[in-house]
Amino acid sequence: MIGTKRRIGDQSTVISAARMRPSTLCCATTVYSEELWQKLCSAKFQAQCRKLQQSWCQEVMGCFESRTSVPEAAGKVHDVGRAVPKPTEGVMDDDLDWITGDKSPVTPARALATSERNAGYLADAPLDVVVQIELEGGWRDCSTEETRAICQHLAKGETAFQIHARGQNYYIDFSRPDEGGIQANVSTGKKRKLRILDKEEDEPVAEEDGVGSADPSSASAAASPEVSLQRSYGPQSKRGGASMHPYRVLEGNDHAKKCFAQFEANEARLCGEWAVFYHSYSFAALIYEVHAAVGSVLFRFRSQYATLPRILVHEFKETPDAATLKKRFNEEFATNKRDHHPDFRRVGLSVMCSLASTGPEACVAMVFIAGYSCKDLSFRGVLENLLESCYVPKAKVRKLADEIIAMSEKHGLDVSQFGGKACHSGKPGHLMQLFIKRHLVDKLVYAAKPYGPVDDERMPISKWMDSNSSTQIGQARVLAHPKYFMQANCVRMFVASADPTFHRNRQEFQNELIQKLSLILGEPSLRERAATGIYGGTLPSWWTAEDQRKHA
Repeated sequence: MIGTKRRIGDQSTVISAARMRPSTLCCATTVYSEELWQKLCSAKFQAQCRKLQQSWCQEVMGCFESRTSVPEAAGKVHDVGRAVPKPTEGVMDDDLDWITGDKSPVTPARALATSERNAGYLADAPLDVVVQIELEGGWRDCSTEETRAICQHLAKGETAFQIHARGQNYYIDFSRPDEGGIQANVSTGKKRKLRILDKEEDEPVAEEDGVGSADPSSASAAASPEVSLQRSYGPQSKRGGASMHPYRVLEGNDHAKKCFAQFEANEARLCGEWAVFYHSYSFAALIYEVHAAVGSVLFRFRSQYATLPRILVHEFKETPDAATLKKRFNEEFATNKRDHHPDFRRVGLSVMCSLASTGPEACVAMVFIAGYSCKDLSFRGVLENLLESCYVPKAKVRKLADEIIAMSEKHGLDVSQFGGKACHSGKPGHLMQLFIKRHLVDKLVYAAKPYGPVDDERMPISKWMDSNSSTQIGQARVLAHPKYFMQANCVRMFVASADPTFHRNRQEFQNELIQKLSLILGEPSLRERAATGIYGGTLPSWWTAEDQRKHA
């Protein structure tokens, strides 16, 4: 620890120093030997240290599960050796305020009325969507001319209009989101259904590289030089001679050690083509689990491997990539709550770049073990809002929320913030291991300092992540765009729960949750309406109204 070597036996001095710089506590053995640390420090003292470390991680890291308020003045950096100011009472930075309360339907007109798409519709540029019409033999693509004509009107916000095609006049109506689009022949009155798909989007692929299997790229005839180089560097968390001393906080916790060993194995298996990041969370777990189950039912998301942090694609309309997120941070958030702003959190995740991370101001292992101290708040309303935003019929929302909370209690998930019971172990922490294809890293990630400012010294972050340097010290912010997160050829995730019971029961919990949602979203027209709304007014090109789990 800092400034305590000459007074090593004085625990009050150590505590005083820790209050000034508690981020060093989880790495105490960098100064003292483990034996000396255990000898000098009582269990009570070590608990005080862990509490201080936990508080520091939450106040300074700016991670998703921070239980503090924003700094006193946005943009103000706290000096080393000075206590972090107390949060403003009543201001909650992580009260799930990023969950949208917007119940307005997400129509094709709303989805297409964006500047980046308008240029294609109003000129001769290639189209990025396909308009389909339902004929007797199934759904068929409309001609390019018809598609462009329809999109031109929708991009201007018009939902009911006429077009001329194939020598006929047609009335197009997208004004009723509950029914989708309708085409009516003006002369005959014959009506047909319309829908809009994203063009040539990759179909989700099965995660052949599940736990225990080999990296599928190794089966190819010959790996590229870039992939071979990354494999030669080895697992990301061990590069650059990284020290594994943060793992010492796992001693005595066999479950946590097994979780970290599995994460290490995943890194070794996937390091050739994937960069890895780590996202800690606790009471948001229920929200993530519901996202994953909805993603499984509607979009073939492989929820048995991991949760899904975000699912509403339309919320990424204004922030489609990390470059835009950086721009918005500098222009909107740098002086207004920084990465604690709800609009930032709606799309962004705070992550560390190593399983053995030591900072700045956070240690993945310590956060996983310590969990978080949540205040006595209720987010039952947040859960109900989420279910409504996922197009669960309003009349069924309250009953479904009750059933989900009871199901969570049954399997050991801490839902104390949702009006349910806490987990028996008292360890509500979860850790997401987040793999991103290396060619997508700069599109979805930027290097960050605490609270989200860009860390220019590590930009572009892909260069840093592709090197053989240690990634133990350094945060990042990830744009959690569902279009990428639900495609296993772009992003792959694995999760671990600090509570052994829920960790063991998670797949069974997901299966029950999926079954429940499948019944509610079982009717094909409701399924299509829900998928269209969640996906942002359009649908993936591969989507069909049948249960998507059979294709996963």
